[in-house]
Amino acid sequence: MATFIGRTEELNRLKSVFDCNIRNCYINTTPRMGASALVKKFCESRKSITITFPESTRRMCIQVFANAVQNYSRETIFSETFQDLFQDLKRAVKGTDAVIIFERTHFAPEDFPPALKEFSDNNDLMIVLIGQGDSDRYDITFSEIIDLGELPMQECRRIHQKMNPLDSLKTYMVAGGRPAYHMMLNKSDFNESIEKGFLSNYSKLGAECENLLRRSNVPYGICCAILWDIANCMGRPVDIANTEGISRQLCDIYLKKLTEEGLVRTLTPMGNAPKKPFYVIDNPLIAFYFIAIKSNQMVRAEEKLELKTILPSIDLFMELRFRDICEEYLKTHYKCIRVGRWWSKDENTSKPTLVAIIDVQGTEKTIVADCKFRFNKMDADALKNHITRSALVLDTPEKSLMMFSISGFDDKLIKKARAENVVLVGPNELL
Repeated sequence: MATFIGRTEELNRLKSVFDCNIRNCYINTTPRMGASALVKKFCESRKSITITFPESTRRMCIQVFANAVQNYSRETIFSETFQDLFQDLKRAVKGTDAVIIFERTHFAPEDFPPALKEFSDNNDLMIVLIGQGDSDRYDITFSEIIDLGELPMQECRRIHQKMNPLDSLKTYMVAGGRPAYHMMLNKSDFNESIEKGFLSNYSKLGAECENLLRRSNVPYGICCAILWDIANCMGRPVDIANTEGISRQLCDIYLKKLTEEGLVRTLTPMGNAPKKPFYVIDNPLIAFYFIAIKSNQMVRAEEKLELKTILPSIDLFMELRFRDICEEYLKTHYKCIRVGRWWSKDENTSKPTLVAIIDVQGTEKTIVADCKFRFNKMDADALKNHITRSALVLDTPEKSLMMFSISGFDDKLIKKARAENVVLVGPNELL
């Protein structure tokens, strides 16, 4: 396991709860965000007991609770209700200032919250709940409710000490801001990480993607079909419905569920872009899985995939995902009012133009950005094409142009960009 990275603010908030009179804390998060690692780090110098609820029956939840108390106290536990288990817990931690941690509380049975309230009301121990938006179930006062989101790009890249800057960026493009995925991809370089994570006999990240797909509220088959269509730039609901032979109404229901689950999102249209919804895959790991892995598995059926086989598909994924990286850059370096995409009415929207409305000393201005993840320097023709395309972006405040390139710019483009007041963002800024 790599060294614990980031979460300084969250650690300080946990420490403040420990010093409060009311010592209850709720961590709202989703899987693989590192909530368990955060609390483990916080408890390094403290006694603690952790109960992790399984996605199972009430009997199994009772058994897991009993096992945790038994392992802590080294005494046999026979209780069969949460109320009795909390009495066992009280005896086990008597005379200590132990931190009590309940993980995956959204799987806890209905008779757990009232038993927890009784325990909380009669003890001053610190209680940490880790769940997914279920804090309203508990009739107790929380000193802190911590929303644990994704780690920023720079924090994630600190995990990969052995990688060069470009490989660590590429790894972030696949894993997003979920630290657990970075741990699974933490090899000496990007290619080795992908081979280990997705192409080995037991590919942990391939299995992770399949688990995410099968846990969706959309039936597995149709879930995969819709995500396959979107990965192949068929993001309009009417096109998905027609291709899969389902009604538009049912397609909209499925897309809504996938959006709620964080698997897809709609592009935000900017300026005079069409206002009808257009969907893209929101989860970068799932996007990589469909574009680079599943697409090649479907073509090669029984054949075991090798890295050299999927490299062209990886390049395609990087080109598409790079716009999200550029968007993060804009949000970090400018006061953005709104960020979205522009595309014309009839064009393929595989590579829509990145557009941001920013605040400059109280005045709204527009940045129209061209984003290229290629291994050759951008030339003057690319600038010419960007100027032509940006002229089609209408109904926005005063425009300025920006170009992002992971490989930099040739001398002719740099000279022309200066004359045209075009901002260039190259590898030095991005890496």
